[in-house]
Amino acid sequence: MIIRYIFSMLSSAVAIKFVRSRPRVLATADLSPDGIASLREMSELKLLGWAAGEWFCDRAQLIDAVADAEVVIAGYERFDEELLAAAPHLRAILSVRSAPQANIDMAAATARGIAVLHTVGRTDHGVAEFTVALALALTRHLIPASGWIRSRSPDFDAGEDFYRGTVWGRGAESPQLAFTGIELHGRTLGIIGFGAIGRVVAEKFAGFGMRIIVHDPYVDSAELETLGIEPVSLDVLLASSTIVTLHARLSTQTRGMIGADQLAQMGRGAYLINTGRAGLVDTDALLRALDRGEIAGAALDVFDTEPPSATNPLVSHQLVLATPHLAAWTEEMRLRHSRSIVQNLQRLLDGNPENLSNPEVLTMAGRALP
Repeated sequence: MIIRYIFSMLSSAVAIKFVRSRPRVLATADLSPDGIASLREMSELKLLGWAAGEWFCDRAQLIDAVADAEVVIAGYERFDEELLAAAPHLRAILSVRSAPQANIDMAAATARGIAVLHTVGRTDHGVAEFTVALALALTRHLIPASGWIRSRSPDFDAGEDFYRGTVWGRGAESPQLAFTGIELHGRTLGIIGFGAIGRVVAEKFAGFGMRIIVHDPYVDSAELETLGIEPVSLDVLLASSTIVTLHARLSTQTRGMIGADQLAQMGRGAYLINTGRAGLVDTDALLRALDRGEIAGAALDVFDTEPPSATNPLVSHQLVLATPHLAAWTEEMRLRHSRSIVQNLQRLLDGNPENLSNPEVLTMAGRALP
C-alpha cells in the first residue's frame, strides 16, 4: 500500500507521457456509441471483435491488429506474453474490467513498461441486484413453480373443482405446499469477500431486515463494525448463514476455499450463491453435498468451463439454479465502462493516469516514448 501511495503521489506531481497526443488505439471491448464517438475524437481508433459488433475476435486477427497499436481497449481476450510480444508500440491497455488480471498477463505487461488501467464500479450494482434475484428465486422456488404452472395449465381449463380457489390442488398436488419458501427477513446473510461488490450486496440485503456477517481477512474489522456489519471467521459464517454468497477474488489462497469440509458446515436449510469465480468452489464437492441434501440448494452463474457442457450434472441438478454468466450484464454496465474508458484515456493523454493496476510502470514511463 505504501508503494502504491508513493507512485500515486509521483503521478500526480509530474505529468508522465505514455502516449502521443493522438495515439493509435485498438478497441476490442463492447463500447457504447457515445463512447466510440468520444474515442474517435481523441485518437486514431480501430474497432475489432466486440467493439465492431462481431463478438470475440479471432486470435490470429488480433495478433495482426495489435502490431501497430499504441493503446488497446481490452475486453475479455487473453493478453498473454505472445500477444504482448506482437505489439512493439503498445504503451497502455485500458481494460473494461475492474480486475484485469483475469485475462491480462500483468507481469509481462509491467516488464514491457505497458500501463494497465482498470475501470471502477461498472458491475457493482448489477451483480448485487442479480445476487438478490438469485436469493429470492432460490428461497421462494420461483423456477420450479413457474415450470409447474406451465406444465399444468391445460388442466386448469378442464374444470376440476380442486383447481378453483386459493389452493390449487390437494396434498402433494398443491403448489402452495410443494413450493413453500422462506422469508429473508430476520435471517442471516454471509458475504465472503467485502470488496466493492460485496459492499453493495450488503446494502441491498440490509433492506430485507437481514443480519449481515462478513468474512474478509483483508478488511479491517473496525471498518466493518462501523458499517453495522459483523466480521466473523469463515467457519462461523458458514455455520450461521442461511445464504452464503461469494464475492472474493480468485487467487492461490482462495481457490477451492469452499470444499467438502466447508459445505458440511452449512446447514441443510442453507443456500450457496456464486456470482464471483467458479474456482472459489470445489464443484465436485458441491455436487456431492447437493446429492446428499447437505445444503438446500445453490445458484451458480459461473462454471469451471464456460459454457458448461450439456452433460454437466450441476446444470441439470434439481437443486441448482444455473445461469449463463449474466450477473454483470446490464445496459448500465456498458455505459459505465465506456465512460470510464474515455476518462482513463483522457488522463493518460494528460500525463496523469489513474486507476493503474500496475503503478510500477510509472518509474519506467517515457524511456521509449514513440
